Amino acid sequence: MFSNWFGANNIHEVPPSSSIFHEFPHPENWREVVDELYSRFGSEGEGIPLSMCPCGNRKATARRFLVARKYKVDEAEKMLRDTLHWRQTVSVGDVVGVDSILKAKPRWDLLSDSRKIIPSTPFHCYSKQGFPVYVLRLGQGDGSLAASTAEECHVYSSIIRGEHLTRSIIPDAHKRGLLQNLTKGSSAGVTTPKLERLSHEDLDSETTIDITDNMEILDKQVVLVDLDGVGMSALRCLYVFKTINSVAAYNYPELSKAIYVLNTPSVFDYIWAAIKPILAPHTQSKIKIFQAGSDQYSALQQIIEDDDIPDFLTPQVPGDPLRGKAGCVTGSELPSFRPSGVVSLDTWIESQSDDPDKSCPF
Repeated sequence: MFSNWFGANNIHEVPPSSSIFHEFPHPENWREVVDELYSRFGSEGEGIPLSMCPCGNRKATARRFLVARKYKVDEAEKMLRDTLHWRQTVSVGDVVGVDSILKAKPRWDLLSDSRKIIPSTPFHCYSKQGFPVYVLRLGQGDGSLAASTAEECHVYSSIIRGEHLTRSIIPDAHKRGLLQNLTKGSSAGVTTPKLERLSHEDLDSETTIDITDNMEILDKQVVLVDLDGVGMSALRCLYVFKTINSVAAYNYPELSKAIYVLNTPSVFDYIWAAIKPILAPHTQSKIKIFQAGSDQYSALQQIIEDDDIPDFLTPQVPGDPLRGKAGCVTGSELPSFRPSGVVSLDTWIESQSDDPDKSCPF
């Protein structure tokens, strides 16, 4: 879908999305189906709040809900209305509603526990195909804390993650692609570095580009899930996954382009048997499963520059300098450590809050 963003010099270097990612088989009349769902929320779709729409694009958001329900309009409408109700009624402590939760004093205590349980970074880098990359190290988290932490922690962290993704990461990624696609002398008058090395920091927040009139926006991320260190004890934390999945799958659907499950342990078959039934069939089709080895690294090289592949996913040679990118995720042993993607998230959290005592304590 976004292959025209890459210049001719990169055609042989960057595998197109369609060759490595599962593509949902959209019906030929998908635009008409989107229009039908859209019209059920007002003539201009005004019943769909812009705050829940990446890039302020209501039709693209309606399309995601349709994909989640296999283009069955009635089912997609119900799912979207259920999400609208959830956004108004979900609570964290005594704060009710997603927008109010963002404006309230940040719950740094809940985020601290979440980062110990699931070491991660919400934005690690961009893939070669232009998608933002999210990294998690499930086997390095604090399992005992996961088993004792209240559900509120996982709900809050899922809301923060989902809102940051849709309000910040995806718009930045889409703007990045559009900037690369502009030529010198265009109406916007923007000259940019090459896409593959254009980073979060290169984006000019003052640049205004119309990204609301095309349903085919870049509204997906690539997820890397490292399972090194995961054992059968992970099944005790299954409710954590169920909670996070229930928030994400029902209220932030179809935001993942692909999910790479990496360094799978010998007990993975048992864990997968417990998790697979929870996942939607279309989500299952996006999952690629690997054990440590050359096939896993080659698959990562198809989507990420070598320098951006995390060091713990990069083959190392004893005695040689460390290969890959170090310091990619938070950690249960060093909870105060924050990679750049987490620092950006925390800055964004502060920017959303109206509370005078909103500063991040980490």
